[in-house]
Amino acid sequence: MKAQFGSVVTDQTIQDAFARMARPISAEVRAKALECYKANSCDTGTGGAVSVAYADGFGENVWRQVTKMEFILQALTYPEIGKIQYVSARGDVSKAISDMNAYIAQGVNVIVIYPDAGEAMLPVVQEATEAGIKVVLHNGPAIGTSGKDYLTNVKEDICGLGVALVDAVKEGNPEAKNVVELGGTPGNTLSSTWQGCADPETDKKGLKVLTKLDTNWTQEGTFSAVSAALAQNGNVDGWMYEYADGFRGAIRAYQTAGKPLDTVAALRTDEQGIFCDWEDAKNPNFKLFYSSAYNITTRIALTAALRSIAGEKIPADLQIPFSLKPVKKGLCNRDLPMETSVSTTVDAEMLKAMFKN
Repeated sequence: MKAQFGSVVTDQTIQDAFARMARPISAEVRAKALECYKANSCDTGTGGAVSVAYADGFGENVWRQVTKMEFILQALTYPEIGKIQYVSARGDVSKAISDMNAYIAQGVNVIVIYPDAGEAMLPVVQEATEAGIKVVLHNGPAIGTSGKDYLTNVKEDICGLGVALVDAVKEGNPEAKNVVELGGTPGNTLSSTWQGCADPETDKKGLKVLTKLDTNWTQEGTFSAVSAALAQNGNVDGWMYEYADGFRGAIRAYQTAGKPLDTVAALRTDEQGIFCDWEDAKNPNFKLFYSSAYNITTRIALTAALRSIAGEKIPADLQIPFSLKPVKKGLCNRDLPMETSVSTTVDAEMLKAMFKN
C-alpha cells in the first residue's frame, strides 16, 4: 500500500491500517462481508463487545458502495468488533442527523462519518463525542475542531494534489505551455483548494491557465466545458481535474470536435472507465496521470477509532499524501462497473458479487 501513495507513510495509525488491508481474506470472511454489505447490519460472530457504525451522508453511487465494503472488511479484521452497522442519509440532512441520533441512542462505540451536510452535522457529532463515542470523519468537508469535537479527520492532501497535477502535466509534456483547470460544482471547496495551490506552481513551471471551468462532476458537464475550451482556445496542452470518470466526457468532446487527443490529462481519481478509454484511443500522444479515489479512508478511520479505544494517542488529522503516476496497460476490466476505482483493496471477485444484477 505504501507504493500506491508514492512515499513512505510514517504515521503508525495509517501503517496499522495498511497492514490490516493486506491480510488475506478467507472464504468465511468473504461470505460474512457480503452478508454485512447486503443487510447493512450484522453480527460478526466473534462475540466482540465493540459495536461500530458507518454513517454515510449519501451512499447511492459506486464509489460510496465500495467505500462501505472497505469499512466492513476492515471491521472484520478485529475480533473485538461484534457488530457492524451502515446507514445512508441519501443526501437528506435531517435524516443524516437522525441517523447519528439513532446510533447515539444505541450506544455504539464507534461512528465513522462522511459529513456531506457539512456544519449542519456539528451539533450531533459533538453530542456523540460527549457520549463517549469515537467519531471519525473521512474524505468529506472538515467541520468544527478535529481532535476536540471528534477524534480525528482522515483526509487527502488537497493542496499537495494541486502541485502534483501541475508536475504531472510537465512530466507528460515538458514543452507544455497552457492548461485548463476543470472543477466540480460552482464554489465547491475541493476544486478551489487544489486550484489555489496549483496556480502558483503553473507560474513557476511556465504554464498559463487558459480558463477554469465547472463540470458539476458529471461526464456531460465535462463534455460541455471541454467543448467550450477547445472552441475558444484551439489546442490545450494539459488538463487538470479531480474526477477521472468525469474526464471521459472530455474524450467525447475531442472526438466530437474532430481533434486528436494529443494532450496530457492529470487526474485525481482512478475510476477505471478512463483507462478503458485510454486503451481504446490507441494514441501515444494522449498522456494520462492518475492518483487514487481513496476508498480506503474508511479503513484508516476505523483503525484510528480502535487504536484510540485501546489507549493509543491519535493525531487530530490523518493526512494521506498524493502521488500521481502515468497510466499503463492492463488497468481496464470491462467486467466491473466503469466507476470502480482500480486502487480499491476490494478484489474483483468481491466487486462482482457486490454489483451482480
